[in-house]
Amino acid sequence: MSDSSKRLLWSVVAALALAAAALWGASSFTWLDVPPGTVVDGELREELSGGDLVTWPVPLALLALAAVAATLALRGVARRVLGVVLVAVAVWVTVLVLGGSAYDVDLSVRAPGYDEIPGEPTKTWAGPAAALAAAALYAVAGVVLVWRGHRLPRMGAKYSAPGARKARSRSGDPDADLWNALSEGEDPTTRDH
Repeated sequence: MSDSSKRLLWSVVAALALAAAALWGASSFTWLDVPPGTVVDGELREELSGGDLVTWPVPLALLALAAVAATLALRGVARRVLGVVLVAVAVWVTVLVLGGSAYDVDLSVRAPGYDEIPGEPTKTWAGPAAALAAAALYAVAGVVLVWRGHRLPRMGAKYSAPGARKARSRSGDPDADLWNALSEGEDPTTRDH
């Protein structure tokens, strides 16, 4: 297993973790500054965050974290399929952000004393930029998994369920056999010799 394969795997993991953080941030960043006196869902508001406008950033952040675990556990074709899913999510997020559907909110309700609308809502860049950065990170991780996923290392047998472990033969070195037994959770002093 080459160092470049390990670096590439950890790059995918880092991209997915950063995508999760960016989506989490996109849900809390301001997407829309609204005129004074605007009432949204019965509350007087001055700004609307991504979480106020859309529901998808937090679930997609959790999906990115789940994809980290899947990237480490899957292999072969399954990893490539995961890569295709990640690229599809990236495209979907990009369409949602650039399509403007996040801004479809009724801002016609005014608080008492604000009968005249003093201005138009103003779109901000931080929230949408964070969502687009997450989409780019999703796409990078997905493309790497489609391209090289079958060759990247995965978790070893130490992390498998006890029933799934392959029987390991003794190496002939008593010290190494004792340490291996301890690593597997066995008491090496009770084994037959």
